[in-house]
Amino acid sequence: MVPEAYKRVLGAPGVAQPLAGVVIGRLAIAAQPLSTVLLVHGTTGSFAAAGIVMGAYSVAAAISLPVQGRIMDRIGQTRVVVCATAVTSAGFASLIVLAHGGASTAALAGVGALSGLGTVPEGSAMRTLWSGLIPDGELRQAAFALDAVAIDVAFIAGPLIAAAVIALASPTASLAVCIALTVAGAAVFASAPASRRWRGAPSQHRRIGPLRSAGVWVLMGAAFGIGIAVGAAELAITAFASAHGAAELGGTLIAVQALASTAGGLWYGARAWRSPPAERLPAVALVFAISLVPLVAVPSIGAAFPLMALSGIALAPSISLVYLLLDSLAPTGAAAEATGWVLTAIVGGAALGNALAGIAVTESSAHAGMAVALAGGLVTLGASWLGRRSLGTRAEREQPFARVHSM
Repeated sequence: MVPEAYKRVLGAPGVAQPLAGVVIGRLAIAAQPLSTVLLVHGTTGSFAAAGIVMGAYSVAAAISLPVQGRIMDRIGQTRVVVCATAVTSAGFASLIVLAHGGASTAALAGVGALSGLGTVPEGSAMRTLWSGLIPDGELRQAAFALDAVAIDVAFIAGPLIAAAVIALASPTASLAVCIALTVAGAAVFASAPASRRWRGAPSQHRRIGPLRSAGVWVLMGAAFGIGIAVGAAELAITAFASAHGAAELGGTLIAVQALASTAGGLWYGARAWRSPPAERLPAVALVFAISLVPLVAVPSIGAAFPLMALSGIALAPSISLVYLLLDSLAPTGAAAEATGWVLTAIVGGAALGNALAGIAVTESSAHAGMAVALAGGLVTLGASWLGRRSLGTRAEREQPFARVHSM
């Protein structure tokens, strides 16, 4: 049975089409890493080359998202989404051609970076639409929770789609499917009336945009910690499974965390809360950090499954709260750019988490890699707790939320 809050969100005028476009586009983003890694490895024989290509893609995406957001704030969403789709599709198509043509790693990294620069900003665009599509502040909580859950679903289903196409055909075919999904998702989203109508409000602070807001910096810090935790946990749990002779279970353990995050997000978003979001974020961040503690001492593969599930419960609620607060804290005329900066913080955190966990695992053990994930959780807790005044004052002044009894 679908909770009433989600029925109201999904039934709101103008929501269905752009949300469908975002879901399709996220499936492509989730399927691309596996497709790209196996394509590059299969044509070069080197996982190192595949890692360099994916690194170039991630760095370029992190750089481009705030820039794309600033442009959207000025000219609207449609042209940005269409242009980005053309760039990223051309980049991945070029990667297929160059990989099979025996191109150098540098050339492959170059087109990987091109693909990253054209990362389609549908997620940023959708999050700027929610305030107009769902005027009610309390109901918007359910909308952002649903958005966070959709990410988890995409990152469960996307790799499964890639794996199926690779098994039936090849990594090349899988990457071609990713390109098709990217184009389809962008077409559905960009043609939605809500997206075509959206325009950013005039701003008097174009030069520094959302970075002039202390609250945005706090949310970027919280998002950065989430990225570190997720990136480190993914690598460390994969290494843990390999060390226990069950490397094939690494992906399953990551999926368990995502499923638990989905469940936690759906439960969180369907409830009404006594406290405003600014007070809730530090509390949820505390739960998130505590949930990572047992993983540091995970004793066996059997224990890893429930502990990974535990670590995912507060993940989607944390992400949804960050974006819910950003909706009210982003300076006027900088909503899309602010979302881009938060996404950059998550992507940058995940890259750092992967790197630090890799070093920790190599120099010590998978448990040390899990400690890096815990450190990420503590960063999120620290940022949200120390910066809570910056969150509460602005959020409660600009976007009041009714205090209602918990359902």
